[in-house]
Amino acid sequence: MKHLFSTATRSLCLALGLTVIVQAANAQSDRTVALVVSVGEGTARADQVQSQLQEIGAETLRAVNPNNAEVRSVLRRFADESEDARAAFVYLDMPAVTFEGREYVLSDSAGLLAYQEELGRGTDLFTQSIPLLAFARTAALAEQGGAVVIAVNEPETGLPDAVSVVTEAPTTVPGASAIVVVDAANSEPVLQTIAAAAVGDTAVEIGALLRRMVVHDGVTVSAMPPLPIMLREPPASVVVPEPQVPVTAPVPEPEDVEPVVVAVAEPEPQVAQETLEELIILEQSLSRGAKRNLQRRLRDLDHYKGLVDGIFGPQTRTAITEFQTDRTDPPTGVLTRRQLLDLQASG
Repeated sequence: MKHLFSTATRSLCLALGLTVIVQAANAQSDRTVALVVSVGEGTARADQVQSQLQEIGAETLRAVNPNNAEVRSVLRRFADESEDARAAFVYLDMPAVTFEGREYVLSDSAGLLAYQEELGRGTDLFTQSIPLLAFARTAALAEQGGAVVIAVNEPETGLPDAVSVVTEAPTTVPGASAIVVVDAANSEPVLQTIAAAAVGDTAVEIGALLRRMVVHDGVTVSAMPPLPIMLREPPASVVVPEPQVPVTAPVPEPEDVEPVVVAVAEPEPQVAQETLEELIILEQSLSRGAKRNLQRRLRDLDHYKGLVDGIFGPQTRTAITEFQTDRTDPPTGVLTRRQLLDLQASG
């Protein structure tokens, strides 16, 4: 009984010590988010774009060779993140086709073969596919809005007569963000535009980014954003303080000098060692907002590159381990109370 009381009391004290972290996490965040999806040969290009978007400061959600159900799932998750962001950016590197006047992305082009073998099943096939417009609507959920860029790959299978590869941006519709379409084989100018924006720390505005893309042949856009959308804000101006004139203190006369008393500091009391079980309980008591705040701190220290979603998955554990290793602390992947408070103080 005494042991249970001690453990509960220590856990409560640990939780109370995180009040500052939780309060800070409740403040509005100024974040940009990005979704990067690739299929087949587009993976290498998409990896490059993801890295560059992270350099710009976007939190990225990545999907590689997903099936239709996985695309729907990641799109729903990204919609939640977009609603909590200033701006959203989507990069797709995958096949896209037009069917009955609508554009669809194909995570698995094997269904096209079934369409060829059983004519008339096209409606069934494309009710399972994801409309390109769904990504544009999701990016538009951000406070300022967003944009979609798709590098269109050729499907692995042949196309039926009623289906064609997307070659230009669709007509814009209300409530959807701009869509840029380019053939993946000719996407190098688009990739270079994103790469150039990642250099330095200057402001990155999505409309200006898209205008630099569409000057190249074969790059089309549904419509330009009507208002500025800041993928990265301009750096804050640095205020240089005026130099202070040093004030020289008067030197006391010898008779005014008092004897110096050297105080011997008492040793600090030893803090009880936190068990891994207690730390896990403490972590579980944190709100999702507090966990997001910790992920932001780890990102600021260049340890975390994933989405700031308040979910402590493998990427967060790796970032925590790197943070602990830098401090020469035991790399457990679970933060101690001292490490939690130090992360908050670093912001």
